Amino acid sequence: MNPKKSLRLKYWFWNRQYLVVPLVPLLLCWLPILFNDPIGYTAYIIIIMAIYWCLEIIPLAATALLPIVLFPLFGVLKSDDVCRQYLKDTNVLFFGGLMVAIAIEEWNLHRRIALRVLLLVGTKPVWLMFGFMITTAFLSMWMSNTATTAMMIPIANAVLVQLRDKDSENTKDDCLVEECPPHDATMKNGEANSGYEKNGTADTIEDSVEIVVKPTNHGEEERRRHYDRMVKGITLAVPYAANIGGTATVTGTAPNLVLSNQIDSLYGSEANVSFSTWMMIGLPCMLICLLLAWLWLQFLFLDSFKFWKKKVPQTKEQEDRAQETIQKQYAELGPMSFAEKAVLVHFVILVALWLTRDPKFVPGWAAFFIPKFVTDSTTVIAICMALFCFPSEPMSFLWQPITWDEIPTSKEENRVAKQTKTIPPLLNWRSVERKMAWGVIFLLGGGAAMAEACKASGLSSWLGGELVVFGSLAPGVMVLIISFIVAAFTEITSNTATAIIFLPIFAELAVGLGVNPLYIMIPATLSCSYAFMLPVATPPNAIAFSHGTISVMDMAKTGFMLNILCVLVANMTISTFGVWVFDVQTFPSWAEAGTTVAPTTPGAINCSQYTQEMYTAGA
Repeated sequence: MNPKKSLRLKYWFWNRQYLVVPLVPLLLCWLPILFNDPIGYTAYIIIIMAIYWCLEIIPLAATALLPIVLFPLFGVLKSDDVCRQYLKDTNVLFFGGLMVAIAIEEWNLHRRIALRVLLLVGTKPVWLMFGFMITTAFLSMWMSNTATTAMMIPIANAVLVQLRDKDSENTKDDCLVEECPPHDATMKNGEANSGYEKNGTADTIEDSVEIVVKPTNHGEEERRRHYDRMVKGITLAVPYAANIGGTATVTGTAPNLVLSNQIDSLYGSEANVSFSTWMMIGLPCMLICLLLAWLWLQFLFLDSFKFWKKKVPQTKEQEDRAQETIQKQYAELGPMSFAEKAVLVHFVILVALWLTRDPKFVPGWAAFFIPKFVTDSTTVIAICMALFCFPSEPMSFLWQPITWDEIPTSKEENRVAKQTKTIPPLLNWRSVERKMAWGVIFLLGGGAAMAEACKASGLSSWLGGELVVFGSLAPGVMVLIISFIVAAFTEITSNTATAIIFLPIFAELAVGLGVNPLYIMIPATLSCSYAFMLPVATPPNAIAFSHGTISVMDMAKTGFMLNILCVLVANMTISTFGVWVFDVQTFPSWAEAGTTVAPTTPGAINCSQYTQEMYTAGA
């Protein structure tokens, strides 16, 4: 092909959003014309948003704002009704949870927890991998998966460097030396190893050259190969644990909040997907998946359970060096500060209040208040207010004597004294503004607006009727197939967008078949987080991939089996713990009450019929 034409095509591809954004509505304009009613209008808007989300041609959060414009224009929902969906109870719960996580990050409490756990588990490769996975999973239950991975990967790299055999550095006289890229997965200009995150940006490994020592000794070569496999295994363990860990709590990852939001929009608070009830299902599922991931990574990269293969043990010197690295990083944190202790106490109180608000098997503390007035968002915002008001240092001026030397005698001294003696709170709004994931909040709001529009327009009822054809399948088989479809779809698009697109459909499918909606929606939601095969699947995967120690094939072959295992565990969990917590084997009354009938009157956009009906009514 002509180089000029080739370059022009590249220019078109790089700027495709300016063509695709207006083209998609034009290509689909036949839909509202052919189906000139609220169902057709809602389907038209949702399909446009789904395409934008899948192609990611504009930011996900920007696409989530489209309902504010399109639903009122097409007469599906009033603007006031749409905007109300963007700050619902679930969104406030997510907002408050992130503020607590920001306070934890602000005082480095998360790093202290991570390093302390690593010191406890030791530096043998098997237990080191376990330590990284259990720590990452625990932090991901309360913090952003991306932030947790971004913190843990550099710690893992620092420890792994110390596990490299030091004797190999002194073998140049007995080895072959050549120049080559630093890792098998890295090619010139980072072509084969650029980590693409969901927003379309890429962290590319810079082109570099290092000296690679090729040992002539077979034992040394085997040791080096064993080390490379161990590096790959532990590097993959961190993002996998982050993805799995977020499924344990309703605030751990966005798809869980989407489910809670959709349930609240479609069926109201009667379904009661609260922090405690979700954790009764999510925590056992997370622990089983984490255990299976640990065993699978051991088998692939640490040669565990391979009785036919001789292991290459780490030397005592290597383990001591790794232990010293962790101890050094922990020592740099210094003793636990007053602020860290205060944040930890607030965090423990928050979790305790969440778990005891309405534990189901016994009356919770919410029973002392008007029923359904107090929710999990009430609790988290109360703790956040305490964080804004609690000092980060002891107010020693209340009991310590003030000397005459400390009294300022000029405006400058007064200004300096104010700056040095003013104690900052545990959480300040500037940090919230800087670190808050505002885009996810709008994304959750867009999903809630879509669910409300589906319900108000009658699209959800129509879909439920059309999907009854799946009634020939056994419910368990149907749920398993749905889970695998979602897990495959989420490998190539945003987890949150996947949940927003599919969950309303699954809700109406369940109602149409007379099945408890949670029986289908919970495994589907969990499957949205099981994206282990591709770097583009989740930001944690991209962060790990961008460090250049793993290739796409490493991630694909490892993640494929892990996807299957985790989906099976999710389906097993809903058939066991789900029966106990949500009674998913019976069709609930709240689901039947939440169904809607498609309106016979078209939307306000059909002016002629609307005017005629108003005239008839007035006559």
